[in-house]
Amino acid sequence: MGSRFYGALCAHAARSYESDSRVRALLDRHVHRSRVALRFLGAAHFRALRGCAPAVAAHFPSSGGDGDAAGAWEAIREDVLANEAAYGDLLARPVQTNEVARAMPILAAMLAVADETKLPLRVFEIGSSAGLLLNFDLYRYGGSQWVWGDPFSALHLRNRAAGGRPQHLNAELSVAERRGCDLHPLNVRNPADADTLLSFVWPDQQERLERLQAAIGIARQHPVTVDPADGVEWIVRVARPKPHYATVAMHTVITEHMPPQTREELRAEMRDLGRAATADAPFAWVRMEVGTHAYETTVTIWPDERIRIIARSDGHAQDLEWNVRTQ
Repeated sequence: MGSRFYGALCAHAARSYESDSRVRALLDRHVHRSRVALRFLGAAHFRALRGCAPAVAAHFPSSGGDGDAAGAWEAIREDVLANEAAYGDLLARPVQTNEVARAMPILAAMLAVADETKLPLRVFEIGSSAGLLLNFDLYRYGGSQWVWGDPFSALHLRNRAAGGRPQHLNAELSVAERRGCDLHPLNVRNPADADTLLSFVWPDQQERLERLQAAIGIARQHPVTVDPADGVEWIVRVARPKPHYATVAMHTVITEHMPPQTREELRAEMRDLGRAATADAPFAWVRMEVGTHAYETTVTIWPDERIRIIARSDGHAQDLEWNVRTQ
């Protein structure tokens, strides 16, 4: 899972589940929710970051702690027993990861759209969380013998690459409009919402925490609107193709959380929006979602309905294999 600290905490939690009736009862009340372990440890992390659980914070690296997983688990267990209702409320929160490293393949997809259409972009994101990926053009990117973006940006991304490099790095990219939606949007200007995002990052993954903090700082200076809305209904309403612009619908790592019927509805709506496109009002569907062997960042551009697989990667957009295929 990429985190020895969280791996050890999960092992302690599993043993405690078998031996501690109150821990077991708490988790059993939320067994119907997705990713219960991430929710549970995220709750403890949130309380540590907010200063509500100083004994937990003393062992979490993200809050200056010593990284002792055994000590952290004992502190979490005591905190659960003393604050069971607070943990119940936190376990009910949706998981909000908003992994900023995904901006790199998203940038490459947007460059492909800009290169093909030669038009400014209108970008609409489904499942935006706090909207950090909508600021993709405000970050600095680099790889083997290539760079893109503002050299003075507070966030520099250098994702691991398995091969190749992005295409169209010299395309003229201009974002005329950006907007997102989420069932439970977060506002990073609210410290509790910012800590919610940070709490779902494993506390010994310093690099991920630092890039998320940098993206939060940029979003506070360049806020984007994230509407509280259902994604399928919302995208149909806001993302109709518009003359003199390339309209882009975007999403990352959301379809695996959707029921099959909702996934089909989303695909159908994307095709309908694409059929409304013209040469002067193109429409693009950019997504990073799980494929057969990896996560694939794919762009489909109408009216020609040409499909490009921009990259394959893991779910955090690492080990990128660039420029896989064009159909």
